[in-house]
This record gives sequence, structure tokens and C-alpha cells, in this order.
Amino acid sequence: MKVLQINGYESPGRRFHGLSIAPQLKAYGIDSSHLVWEKDTHNPDVLTFEGRHTRRVNRVLNRVERAMSLQSVLYPHALSIMNMPAFQAADLVHLHIIHSGYFSLRHLPKLTDAKPTVWTLHDPWAMTGHCIHPFDCDRWRIGCGHCPDLNTPFPLFRDNTRFLFNYKRKAYQKAQFELIVASKWMHNMAKASPLFEGVRIHEVPFGLDLDFFAPGISSEARKRFQIAEDALVIAFRTDPGKFKGFSFILEALKQIHTTRPVCLLTLGYEGLLTQVQEKFQVVEIGWSNDESLVRDAFNATDIFLMPSMAEAFGMMAVEAMACAKPIIVFEGTALPDITFAPEAGIAVPKGDATALAAAIQRLMDNPQEREMRGHQGRKLAEAHYGQDMHVKRMVDIYRNIVGKK
Repeated sequence: MKVLQINGYESPGRRFHGLSIAPQLKAYGIDSSHLVWEKDTHNPDVLTFEGRHTRRVNRVLNRVERAMSLQSVLYPHALSIMNMPAFQAADLVHLHIIHSGYFSLRHLPKLTDAKPTVWTLHDPWAMTGHCIHPFDCDRWRIGCGHCPDLNTPFPLFRDNTRFLFNYKRKAYQKAQFELIVASKWMHNMAKASPLFEGVRIHEVPFGLDLDFFAPGISSEARKRFQIAEDALVIAFRTDPGKFKGFSFILEALKQIHTTRPVCLLTLGYEGLLTQVQEKFQVVEIGWSNDESLVRDAFNATDIFLMPSMAEAFGMMAVEAMACAKPIIVFEGTALPDITFAPEAGIAVPKGDATALAAAIQRLMDNPQEREMRGHQGRKLAEAHYGQDMHVKRMVDIYRNIVGKK
């Protein structure tokens, strides 16, 4: 069986859009090829859209869509996809992130008529009038319109949310596809969406190479980052946006007290911890697609923070669990279920920096609890997030959909 995976990006999120599991799929007789809009390696097995003219046209259309407060309406590239040999040879098409500015939903019916199609929703955008995450807004349940926050990504200049919601409704009603979501939280949202009435939804958590992401020798990992052996290490992602809850981490860190040296080990944006850099050692890794670097960061860590305000899955939390690290998250997202709180992860009220600080302080002061929660997290990762389990589930879905067609 030949499967064409379509995504916006190549290396970022490779464990989400199937690129990492292509060799494992091949062992089951699935030849998985990839078409991306943004290609960042010289991998000949990853296809992209050729030609400067294509890119110029897309830049113009992108500006027009922004000016007109439209999303995924004007792009012609889905028609080009259907003319590609990889598409014509495919037995099934697997859509991933198609809302990053290159794909028009008006072509979804024609594409899905041509090939059996499954679509993984990596965030709730497909269910809303414009935003990637609606946070506490429930207007996606009733057709949007009168949007309370047009600045939430993807932002609009004027409120076209009801038009865009109905545009999606018409495209989906004419198309034939099944959905994949990675968490119970996303499954519940998709089931509640009026846009996906009658659409079959598969819940398949993303998988991880548990031999690679595994507990390692902390002292060796700390040497890589020049962190003292006796320091207590708190790791988290730094992102100035509101999605990942960084402002609450910063406020919580100001509230904790200890005489022990503490190191803050961060992944993401750099230079955001000036307010606490005199209180703690700060080691900033920055952005990296080097998985060994990320794995070593987890193994150097004592506590991992992921208090996202919006999260459809949470791969970094699973990576931390696989490395036997305790995790603190906010309620109200996919993360409490993903981290099996309160059995392994700790979930505190969303947006409560004081509760977050208290949970950090508790784990700092209780090494036995850190070890217990880390051990339990590893066991649960082995039971639920193994890559082999994920691949087998995907193979079953592919074969079932192609068999129906």
C-alpha cells in the first residue's frame, strides 16, 4: 500500500506527521511518502512544491487572504497535488497540517473523491471560525460569529468567523474523510463539533521511541549542559505567547524558596528569564531538532513544567514521562489525561501561578515523590505511548479505509 502524507513542514513535528515512522510502516508493507510545503533538508524521499512562480503566487495570495480576513480559501496548490505522480500512485492520502497557508479547503471534496483520505487534526483549527485554539470560548459549538478575540492566532482584521465556519461546513459536507486525533480531549471536541457530524473519529495517541527516550545517567547529561551535580533542575519551554503558559511559570518561579542551587533548563526562545536570572542558574538550549539534545535535557532534569493554556496533545510531556520525570500541567487541556494526572502528572487549576508554585515547591521538597511520579510516568509511557503500538494502530486505520473504498 502507498500512502502520501501531506503536511506544512518537514523536520518540525516529524514525530507528529509520520516522517519518523516511515521505516516502521514499511515493515508492514506501507510505503509512506511525504509532501511538504516547507522542506528544510536534502532528503530525496520528501517532496515539495517546485518552482519560484509557485512560491511567488503563494506569497501574493497569502497577503490577499490576510487583507481580506480569509483563511485557506484562495490557494490553488491542492490541484497541483492531484497532478503529482506521488498522489496518483497513492492508495490513500493522509492530511496533517494543511492550514499553514498553502491549501484551500474548497478543493477538499475533489481531493477526497480522488483518493481515500484520513486527516489528523493536530489542533482545533478545523473546528473554529479562525483560531488555532478557542481557549475558553465555546462559539465553535454554535457556528462562531461575534468573535471575542480576533487577535488569537490565526488573527483576522475583521470578523469573518461565521463565514469561515460555514465555508468549512460546506467543504466538509461535500468531502469524504475520516479523522484521527491524538487525545481524549480532542476526541471530545471533535465529537461536539457541528462540523464533523457523521464523520468517523479515531483516537490514536502519538508514539515515541522508548528505547531512545528513556531514563539515562543524569550526571552525564548535566555535564553536557554544564550543570552542577547538586543542583535541582527545573525544565520547561520558553515561549512569549499565551499558548504555553510561560508567564505563569515566570510568576511561579518568583514564589518558590529553597537554599539548594536551582538551575532553569529551557527549550525555545532565549532571553526571557532576565527577571529571575539572579535567583537561579539559567541554561538556554534554544530551538533544536536534535533529538539527542532534547533527550539529554530531560535526563538532566528533576521537574518538568508544561502549564499550557491550550494543548491538543503534548509530545514534550510524553518525552519527559518516557525519561521518568515528574510533570506539572494545567487543567482544562489534553495534558492531564496525557500525563495520567494525578497518578503520574500533577494538574493544577489553569492560570493559577500560586497553585503552580505550590506544586513546584512540593516536588522540590520531596525527592521520594519526584522519583515515584517519574517511575510511574515511565511505566505509563511504556503502556500507552510506544512507537510500535502507534504504528500498528495507523496500519489498521489505513487498511480499513482503503478496504472500504
